[in-house]
Amino acid sequence: MRSEPFSVRVPASTSNLGSGFDTVSAALGLYLTVQVEPTSEKQIEWIHSSDSPLPFGQEDNLILRSLHRALGVMETEAPGCRISMDNQIPLQRGLGSSAAAIIAGIKIAEHISGGKLDTRQVYQIAYPLEGHPDNLAASFLGGWVLSWVDDDRMQAVKLLSTLNCRFIAAIPEITIPTREARAILPEHYSLEDATFNLQRCGLLIHALNSGQKELLREAMSDRLHQPFRSRLVPGMEQLLRLENLNDEWSGSLLGVSISGSGSTAIALADDHYEKIGDWMLETLAAQSTQADWQLVDLDTTGAQVLS
Repeated sequence: MRSEPFSVRVPASTSNLGSGFDTVSAALGLYLTVQVEPTSEKQIEWIHSSDSPLPFGQEDNLILRSLHRALGVMETEAPGCRISMDNQIPLQRGLGSSAAAIIAGIKIAEHISGGKLDTRQVYQIAYPLEGHPDNLAASFLGGWVLSWVDDDRMQAVKLLSTLNCRFIAAIPEITIPTREARAILPEHYSLEDATFNLQRCGLLIHALNSGQKELLREAMSDRLHQPFRSRLVPGMEQLLRLENLNDEWSGSLLGVSISGSGSTAIALADDHYEKIGDWMLETLAAQSTQADWQLVDLDTTGAQVLS
């Protein structure tokens, strides 16, 4: 067992990006950092600070759940340790807070046991806890990620991308549980809408790989989830329609989508970040939705253990 204190740092994530529903995601430079101090006690002590919001419910500590599951896979008893955290990731806003917590628990288990899980084992532990692969993959791998599920087994690969952009996250006060955002989706889609999304998801992958920014607005168009989920956040429909853009900076706005299942709106941009962020807030505020915005970069490293 390891005896030195350490930290695990896991990035937030944005997923879907319009047409890439449950498929395309990216790691963001907002972090869940968990500090672990080994102790001589035979128990895990959780220290919660009111300044750091829990990325899970009070009765469902995902960090501890994934930690114990990972230790079980490695056939290692839980050692005594004291765990605290600093969480920058807003909760229930579509920025992957629960996925980051799950990955954090797995990385803690690896380090305190001195063992190593292969990628397949990480996904087998994480996926049943989260229920969808995209945020998990981004938080674990970092960068742009493509994920899928094959016979209830999560798979993911990092996407090679030459795209140079930053992310503007407009984060409303409204929270949306993932369960609610999934319940609003229809059970069936037309062939026309399915084809529409297939075409644009292919275009999205190409735009990311080639760095062709001019393709992103069309590539991030969607008919499978955004037309329904946008109703949950007043002003989101206007953002997705790119209403009231200013010619001075509109060329720097590469595309807008709902981040994950919401409530955050995520914009990809290559300049005029403050003006775009202000436009996002003003558009939401016109429909009585209050929000703040943050400028973040792509995280390329994924989950890390820091001594």
